[in-house]
Amino acid sequence: MTVSENPLSFATLSGTAPGDHDLEGNRSLSSGLPMGRIVEMAFSRIWVIKRQGALTEVAGRLYWPDRNSLERAAARAGIPLSDVVIHTGRLDTKHR
Repeated sequence: MTVSENPLSFATLSGTAPGDHDLEGNRSLSSGLPMGRIVEMAFSRIWVIKRQGALTEVAGRLYWPDRNSLERAAARAGIPLSDVVIHTGRLDTKHR
């Protein structure tokens, strides 16, 4: 790793090029397609995909009842997903 004059960022620390991936998970390193971020809406018990700051519609759906069905739909549509999941709402395990 070389020292640069630019402030440190995730891309600098990980050794990837700045255009390959950003902190929001909007770019896939392998395909160059916008990467989807999985979001669990804990209060309403639904799962959604966020890409480039907006909810993503897949095959006419905006939400799924569980993470597995969301991941299957994204795979069928060719949408790469980030492995980082955002959990909103209540996080205690009794209510999941």
